[in-house]
Amino acid sequence: MDEPKQFLATDPDLYEHFMGRWSVGLADPFLDFAAIPKGQRVLDVGCGTGVITLALARRGCAAVGIDASEAYLDGARRLRSHEAVAYEQADARNLPYPTASFDACVSTLAIDVVPEPEKVAAEMRRITRPGGIVACGTFDFWGGISAMQLVLDTGATIDDGLRTIRDYLRSRPLVWRNGQAQLWQKIGLIAVAEVPIVISFDYQTFDDYWTSYATGPSRAAQRLQEMPAERRDELRHLVSFGYLAGMPDGPRSFAAIVRSVRGVVPR
Repeated sequence: MDEPKQFLATDPDLYEHFMGRWSVGLADPFLDFAAIPKGQRVLDVGCGTGVITLALARRGCAAVGIDASEAYLDGARRLRSHEAVAYEQADARNLPYPTASFDACVSTLAIDVVPEPEKVAAEMRRITRPGGIVACGTFDFWGGISAMQLVLDTGATIDDGLRTIRDYLRSRPLVWRNGQAQLWQKIGLIAVAEVPIVISFDYQTFDDYWTSYATGPSRAAQRLQEMPAERRDELRHLVSFGYLAGMPDGPRSFAAIVRSVRGVVPR
């Protein structure tokens, strides 16, 4: 299946509205699972606006957050600066650091949108010292991100572009149960474990929900912006039935499953 457009990482504030605000709820359970000791030097790959990077620093680690988007890095420096954090631009497929130069390496909600995830995983392993932890998390796109699936499943009934995006997201073994674990084993990590972490996406109104998916950086949002206004309005109306469910507009919470994996670099 051909890959749709890439994730559009150009506006950190749109990303915060789309996903960054929910990453805050992921940081502690993900880092508890990763179990990286205090005092370690840790690389955060695809750091976005710096949620996990800052959480690492607050846990007593020296953290470096890298991202391909200078705009996102500017947002991270503005929103989540810390004396123990450095933000640097880099290509996750070719990390500009010596082999075994970090004690640990993490990445969340990025490996499913970066090109060539196998190269990214191999680079994460390369820069981590023997005995160090490599941990990663991505959404389970088989029903594990219900807020997005409401838009995609509804949109797939009226738009070929959204159907293509929906089918592509679900087609990759990386985002299935144990998909990351298999990749971690393939690159030679040991003591590999994968668990589901559930977080909550809490919206105040339907407009809060809709704008996060219609104006954000995702492939679905890019497709929505390309659609004729009449078709986009039709889809908004149809999706509202799923959000409202016959009740007055107001707060709604959606569960999301982040499949998280950790492994150890062999000594």
